[in-house]
Amino acid sequence: MTTLDANQQAELEKPVTRFVYFVEFDFRSATLYLSSVMQNITWGGHEWTGLGGVAAISPIDAKQGTAAQSLTFQLNISTSGFLALGVGDVAEYRGRDAKLYFCPLDEQYRMIGTPVACWRGTMDTMVSNISGKQGETTGTISLKCETSAYGLKRQASLRMNAAQQKQRYPTDTGFAFLTQLIADPGVWVSKRFQQR
Repeated sequence: MTTLDANQQAELEKPVTRFVYFVEFDFRSATLYLSSVMQNITWGGHEWTGLGGVAAISPIDAKQGTAAQSLTFQLNISTSGFLALGVGDVAEYRGRDAKLYFCPLDEQYRMIGTPVACWRGTMDTMVSNISGKQGETTGTISLKCETSAYGLKRQASLRMNAAQQKQRYPTDTGFAFLTQLIADPGVWVSKRFQQR
């Protein structure tokens, strides 16, 4: 749950409000700091780029509970760095942290107070989409991020250990020798080599 200070709450209660979102993506090669406004903002010791890098953010569902709430960020495909991420190795982003901060702005577009964290999760999938006729094409990159509760929904991996095998099949001793085989591998010789 996001907690705003009194000044931020007063600004949001006005008939017309201005606000900014800050998005932090922890890519493997570098951490990317973006904002939803069209100018760069310095906050928290970082320069948050605001040149339209984040085109849209899907609505945040603030339900309580353990349901996995995903969030989709629309990134600007015209930025060559985003395009390289979209078609590159998934290890660059998958399973890495993504954070979203919120802060109201005053009439002069200055931040009121310190931005507050309103969502945290991990990056999951990145899909590129280009549409339109030749010469009029537009495109976006959709970066879907999941909360930590999403990992609870995933199936257990297919690997098993001796304890899991014993639980399912109490009389099976096949896994009992596994650690010994790994620690002390035997040398297997072909039939042709043995006949020499």
